[in-house]
Amino acid sequence: NGLSFNCAESVMIRVNRALNLDFFNHSCLRIASVFGGGVAGCGEVCGAVSGAAMAIGLKLGTSGDEEPEEFSLKREKSRNIVKQFVTSFSENWGSIRCEFLLSMDKGEMSPVGSQRISNYEIRNRCNEYVSWSSKKVIDLLDDK
Repeated sequence: NGLSFNCAESVMIRVNRALNLDFFNHSCLRIASVFGGGVAGCGEVCGAVSGAAMAIGLKLGTSGDEEPEEFSLKREKSRNIVKQFVTSFSENWGSIRCEFLLSMDKGEMSPVGSQRISNYEIRNRCNEYVSWSSKKVIDLLDDK
């Protein structure tokens, strides 16, 4: 359709295509639309990481209408899975901050992270962050 989706939108779309997330709709993409470039281009949390957290929330998060015990259990489970994802992303790519990831991509910072070090080359890796994040979220959620 000629549209260029950001990292957050792209991860959400890919995870939804694979898992058919409950509650996925245009509102989700509206929210994700401002998370590219590390939250509206500010260089903070990578959009692929934000999109992954949103996808996990759609699958396992709370909606506020649960009983207190169920609410707490769902909250704890979804947060733990997001933490697993964030830790794994950081170990693999060296950071979750867009600014640092792009600096490593450009060769302005020393490479960090197992995926980057094993295959070091100066290039934009945003598509790799999206692909890796989508696959990781699908793996984490597939049996949940």
